[in-house]
Order: sequence, then C-alpha cells, then structure tokens
Amino acid sequence: MKNIKFTSIFSITAMLIIAGCSDNSMDQETASAEAAPVSYYNQFVPCVAGPDASPENMRKMIAEWNQLEAMSDDLVWGGGYSPKGDNNGQDNGWWEIQWTSKEAADAGWEVWMANEEAQAWDKKTDAVLACDNSMVSSWTFTMPGAVAKKYDNWVAENGTAEAYFYGIYEALDDDANFDFLWLNFHQTFEGLEAGNSNFAENGADMQASFDEVASCRAPDLYDSYEFRNLMSDAS
Repeated sequence: MKNIKFTSIFSITAMLIIAGCSDNSMDQETASAEAAPVSYYNQFVPCVAGPDASPENMRKMIAEWNQLEAMSDDLVWGGGYSPKGDNNGQDNGWWEIQWTSKEAADAGWEVWMANEEAQAWDKKTDAVLACDNSMVSSWTFTMPGAVAKKYDNWVAENGTAEAYFYGIYEALDDDANFDFLWLNFHQTFEGLEAGNSNFAENGADMQASFDEVASCRAPDLYDSYEFRNLMSDAS
C-alpha cells in the first residue's frame, strides 16, 4: 500500500502504534470484575490505496461519506490508519468505525448494504481507497483490570509534555489473531520517540507488570487521521 499522507486535511494527525497481544496468566474473573463499563463497539476494515489516491481525492471522499443518508447517528467516530515504514506485520491500512453498540452496528450495516447511494459511493471510491467489507473485525473498547489502572497512574506521574492517549481493544471474533490490541496515540513522531525513551528509562516496573498478564508482538506504526466525530453528541 502506498504511504498516503493526509496531514492538515483532517482534524487530527497523529502517530499510532498498534501491538497485538495475547493474555498470559491474567485472572479473567478478577479482570472482569475490575473492568470499566463497556462503552463502544469498534470495527476495523482493511484498506489499500487505489490508483487515484491523493490528499484532494481523500478529502472529497470523506466529505461525501459523512453526508450519505445511509450514515447512522450511532456511528459516532471514524478514522483511518496509513502504514508508516516497512516493518509492519501487514502492509495494508485500516478504517476504524466506532458504534454505540453491536446492535447499532448490525442495523447500520444492514441499512448501508441496502442503500443504493451508499453502494454507488463505495464502488466509485475504490479507485481512491479500496476497503474490504467482507474482512471486518470486531472489538470491544475495554479496560482489562488492575494493570491498566496502574498504567494510568504511571502516565500521570511520568508522562511527557506532549498529549498522549491509549486504547485497549478486546477481540470479539473467535478467529482473531490476538486476544486484544493495544493502541498508543501520539501527536507527532518526535513525541512518540520521546515517550518510548521515557518508558525505556522509567518504565521497567510497569513493563514487568505488563509481562505478568500479556505478551505482545512487535508493534506496527501508522499515521492516523480522524474522519468523523459525533462523540460530543453521543455523550
């Protein structure tokens, strides 16, 4: 996939690290009892750039997507991830969509697939960005217990000056390659490097806590972009 740059086109541009992880000896009953309430149902769709990929065409495509009548108000957030560098486990990009619930997602997809305008847009825009709707993976945004709470405290005490956000996605599909995904969002590549250096210097104890409950493969690196945000309306 071409490494498309959308800088300054959408409302955010950030560096994203995705690490696929497997549970180790985590006490699942304890983790569930300590978990934060489930907030959203998220899906990832694999995408590859087409021959007409360009910042201008991407801007037009996303604007049209947000205006389609088939768009559900329960699709409260959408974003895209373009691979950065040559060391990722997969060379495709991703389109992430966030729903209020699985039921809302199922209903939204049903309307989408039956809507002629939406299907025409989908076919027309394949030349810009082709996404495979047959390969959608589903995840629950969750906080899996005490280790995440400990990390929150670590970030509060050791965080760098630049804004940072992380998300944990628990797999819902039986054939998922990982039990969960860990996503780190940074505003810039420089901020990412500073954060990694900070963790390497000060996070040995925190890493030991992670290692007790999960093992993660080498992370993938992406540029990330926000396409849609109705979160303020949904709260």
